[in-house]
Amino acid sequence: MKKTTAVKIASLATLGMVPMMMWSQDSQAIPAFARKYQTSCYTCHSGFPARNAFGEAFRNNGYRWPGGEDEDHAKQEQTKMGSDGWKKTFPNSPWPTDIPGFAPFAFWIRGDVLSWTEEQLNAQAGTVKTTSKFNWGTSPLGSATLFFGGSMGNNVSAFGSYNISATTTEANGSNPQSHTTTVTSAARGRVVWAFKPGINFALGNGFSDFNFGSANTTYASTFPAPGTGAEFSYITGEKSGGFKFILGAAENGTGEFNHVNDLTYVRARYKIGGAGLLSGAGGTLGNEYVGIDNHFAIGASYMGIRQETPLTTGNWKGETGIWGVDAEGSIGNFMLGVGYSRDIDLGFNNYRVDATYFLYPWLKSTITYANMRDGDPTANDPTLAFGLTAHLRANALVGLTYTHHTRDYNLPLSSSTTTFTDTVVLGAQFAF
Repeated sequence: MKKTTAVKIASLATLGMVPMMMWSQDSQAIPAFARKYQTSCYTCHSGFPARNAFGEAFRNNGYRWPGGEDEDHAKQEQTKMGSDGWKKTFPNSPWPTDIPGFAPFAFWIRGDVLSWTEEQLNAQAGTVKTTSKFNWGTSPLGSATLFFGGSMGNNVSAFGSYNISATTTEANGSNPQSHTTTVTSAARGRVVWAFKPGINFALGNGFSDFNFGSANTTYASTFPAPGTGAEFSYITGEKSGGFKFILGAAENGTGEFNHVNDLTYVRARYKIGGAGLLSGAGGTLGNEYVGIDNHFAIGASYMGIRQETPLTTGNWKGETGIWGVDAEGSIGNFMLGVGYSRDIDLGFNNYRVDATYFLYPWLKSTITYANMRDGDPTANDPTLAFGLTAHLRANALVGLTYTHHTRDYNLPLSSSTTTFTDTVVLGAQFAF
């Protein structure tokens, strides 16, 4: 495929106050939390999907204000479900709790304003398979997701979402190898029990900590995401840096089998310098406006599947495990993350590099180089994506992404694949 000489531009949108429904990007905060504490989205985020040090500590504390200060900082009172006296009469009475004293919901709306796809050639040089295409208003504000989240009592919190759109395609900043992804109506959520600060147990689906890095996910498309299951996490880091350990088990997210331990995964991460993983305090902020702290972190992950239930279909056929390592850090306005993983049985090498620079606290530029399932002739597709995202408000943004496929592919006439075409996408998003 020839590469066009047209001028092409940069970066797809991401939202500083809510997570995109690509649960591999492990940033979870919603306007419901902003309302609870009456604070800006930038308290926890440095422009989605980057979660700042405080936002990471907020999640590590089971979606509560770090340092045991949740009640002190909450501006909206909880509604009590029973009196404290019930604790003395338990089990002859229900254990008392409370629920959010407000509707703990938020909406995230997004879509493509315009997009461009280059022409594609077939195996006969010079013969056009598909012409270049420019679309205006392809799906402006065409996708919507309902989020919910809040705390219940002193130890339990919940977080989840539901895609309102029946089936649609949307800009996907998490995967530079494709600017669209299909979103179907499906509920995701989990309940987190915080036994004490830094020790959490969660039940549900849509877990976010089984990935190989916060921004440089290298298992996506190479191994199925876990479905419903359980996850245990242990976190340290009161003053600076810290350690995080994750252990989980879940059913196969593809629905091929239905055992709670179809998939098992483990992840460890060690942070050097910067704010504490548990406290969100200490260390040195390189950019105080977006909460980026100067630090360096390394991590390692492993995900395996039961030998009794091997994957028999799809891209993961024959695979029983994948391991990966990653590193990331930031200094001043600059953030860099790298990740590498390898499939044990199929022998694929997967890698990704993400670089972000904040021109202003509300304007960031990004460069991503990635290749997943390297070695598969039909999927060995290294891509280079350039982006520029403007957070016009804390809850609204526009972004432009240019994705370039670094290798040429001459596809036969019989092939319907259009994966290897360069694209330019202008997206818009807002949440409330």
